[in-house]
Amino acid sequence: MRIQSRLAITSVFAGLIVVFASTIILSSSLTSRSVLHRHARTIMENIASYTIDKSQNHLIPARQAARLTRGLSRNNIVSSKDVESMVAYFYEQLYLHPQFSGIYFGSDQGEFIMASRYNLLEEGGYYTKLIRINDGVRSVEQIYKSAAGTLIRHQFDPTDAYDPRTRPWYQRAHRANDLTWTDPYIFYTAKKPGITTANPVYNSSGQFLGVIGVDIGIEELSTFISKLNVSENGRAFIMSQSGDIIAYPDVEKLKQEDGDDKTRLTRITELDDPVAREAFLSLGLPYDNLHLREPIFTTFTLAGEKYNAMFAPFTGAEWPWVIGIYMPEDDYLGSIKANRTVNILIALVAVVIALIIGLLVANKLSRAREMAESADEAKSQFLARMSHEIRTPMNAMLGAGELLAETSLNGDQRRYVSIYQSAGEHLRELVRDVLDLSRFESGRFRLEETPFSLRSAIDKACAVFTLEARNKGLDLRCCVDPDTPDRLVGDPTALRQVLVNLLGNSIKFTPQGSVSLGVRSVGAGHEADGQTCTLEFTVQDTGIGIPVDKQEVIFERFSQADGSTSRKYGGTGLGLSICRNLVTFMGGSIAVDSQPGEGTTLTFTVRLPLDQNTGFGDVLPAAQCRACDAASAKRILLVEDDERNRLLFTLFLKDIPHTLDTAENGEEALRKHFAAPYDLILMDIEMAGMDGYQTTQAIRARERKAGLPEVPIVAVTAHALIEAEDKSREHGCSGFLSKPVTKAGLRQAVAQHLGVSLDPVDQTG
Repeated sequence: MRIQSRLAITSVFAGLIVVFASTIILSSSLTSRSVLHRHARTIMENIASYTIDKSQNHLIPARQAARLTRGLSRNNIVSSKDVESMVAYFYEQLYLHPQFSGIYFGSDQGEFIMASRYNLLEEGGYYTKLIRINDGVRSVEQIYKSAAGTLIRHQFDPTDAYDPRTRPWYQRAHRANDLTWTDPYIFYTAKKPGITTANPVYNSSGQFLGVIGVDIGIEELSTFISKLNVSENGRAFIMSQSGDIIAYPDVEKLKQEDGDDKTRLTRITELDDPVAREAFLSLGLPYDNLHLREPIFTTFTLAGEKYNAMFAPFTGAEWPWVIGIYMPEDDYLGSIKANRTVNILIALVAVVIALIIGLLVANKLSRAREMAESADEAKSQFLARMSHEIRTPMNAMLGAGELLAETSLNGDQRRYVSIYQSAGEHLRELVRDVLDLSRFESGRFRLEETPFSLRSAIDKACAVFTLEARNKGLDLRCCVDPDTPDRLVGDPTALRQVLVNLLGNSIKFTPQGSVSLGVRSVGAGHEADGQTCTLEFTVQDTGIGIPVDKQEVIFERFSQADGSTSRKYGGTGLGLSICRNLVTFMGGSIAVDSQPGEGTTLTFTVRLPLDQNTGFGDVLPAAQCRACDAASAKRILLVEDDERNRLLFTLFLKDIPHTLDTAENGEEALRKHFAAPYDLILMDIEMAGMDGYQTTQAIRARERKAGLPEVPIVAVTAHALIEAEDKSREHGCSGFLSKPVTKAGLRQAVAQHLGVSLDPVDQTG
């Protein structure tokens, strides 16, 4: 029989090793691929957002310049009647904004005033063109100057027939009666890509005077894109909704000759980049009518190689453009593919080694089981021997602690000794659990009868868990009814053992919220030797709860509500069984009331004689209910969907005397805050699902409905514009932090909104 059992154990163990190793081989590659795919997507999203912001910042000054000029003209500060002032103003704008290629004004009479950059005669030079009409006589004046402002050429051109009123920029702005933008195109003189913004101009009486235009070169967008670190072989580019390439790492590929000395922008279908063309074609959208409302991700294969790509729209309505990004899959999966064969061989070798070790382990397990069967027969002798061997040195340790407590100690030393003594008492009671079980089974258990203080017993039980509760962020409270007697006769060690077991279970199975101990007197009577009283103890928590069908099982030896509980939370399953036996010995009973996910309430009663030296009237002077942790400790919730940022912020705040909890999304944040409200919430704004704005509004709505004070909520976002801060406050945020956040900045914000210091709590006597 033993030989067959040994073979069965060996076979099962070996089979599990094979299955486990095979699972690792098959899943490791897939897991790594999935993680890196998400990483690549994040990279493309960040690059797109950064590029769009930089591009729009490059163009904003043109809009501001055009609107400023319109206002100056309306107030006759700059007017076509004062040509010199207008030209001077135009050149001032060119000096201030290097991206401007030219600024010009066309009047409703056909006059034209222009100041522009001009490199044909001298690099960095300037060109002024003035078309005047006086008494029906039209003159065209042309002035060329060097970069230093010296005159190169001054001439009149009677053959020039240019009329600004016939130009698209003039007509579009006049019709729209507002600031307009042209589609990107190649500037005729500079042969570089650019766009034009135009704005109608009126005088103070509302009379139309003409249109002012600004040419903006966008060649720098290509330079900027060429420096982006997409990946080793990845690239980014910008295109218009009509399919024209606006920016590309190689600016020369933007231009196409159309004959007659005309140059236009390259279309996406013409771009000398087969990967970019294939990335666009994989969208399945028309090339000349590309309207996107949100980013689109796509994958495709070209020449046997797999690629990932993303196309994202610009946010500004004036610039209906799209940024495209692509990267080869091998840029982030290449090392995994290259090492796949080596990894499989290593895994196979590991399987063989594991099988050999497994066979040896299985053989030893079989022998160990045989030895355990023999050892079980001597359990009673073993427990008695171990009791002596463990309790003897423990007694010396605890005795030394008591002696040390009687010496002259400073505040810190006395606190350390107190913690040492409480922990030692707890360890001694754990050993007693095992011995008590043996004594209960043999019928040799006896209670002590000695005078003791109820408050002292409760304080000692709660003191054991003060640090653990604070470390878990739990609110541990011990409340005693004012009419409860303090001096009793009984076994304080047994009572404290019950309280320690129940409080320990509540703290163990409560991930967040609170644990409370309530004590009250529920009756008094008389026995032959004097008065007695019945005390009711209630231990309540907001933990995981117990299913109804398991609530009787938990009082059985070596039993827990769920078999998986012991693996997750630890424990022998003896505590509640011993508690029921002790409570029964003290003339009471124990009951449980619980629902899964809603916490647990354990109630037990004991019947004890009063200490005749004090009498029944010696009760606690007033209702005493205290928090078992420092009142200054605050609870902070960090809501952040990026794992790296969660880790960073946690390290920034690791040494503060307050509790920091985290949530990965808005839904989780609401669950945690509504279950046990926090004193401060650090809220990421852009999150998948429920974003920071929606989460903040849900919290504020709950507070208004329940009449609760507003918890401080600090918005933490990558957008640093003032509009982002205004928007966060409109949605109910109390403060604002812009990423990247420094350690000092984060700590200052936390201290400001909590209204407390972040320095470690002074725990001296």
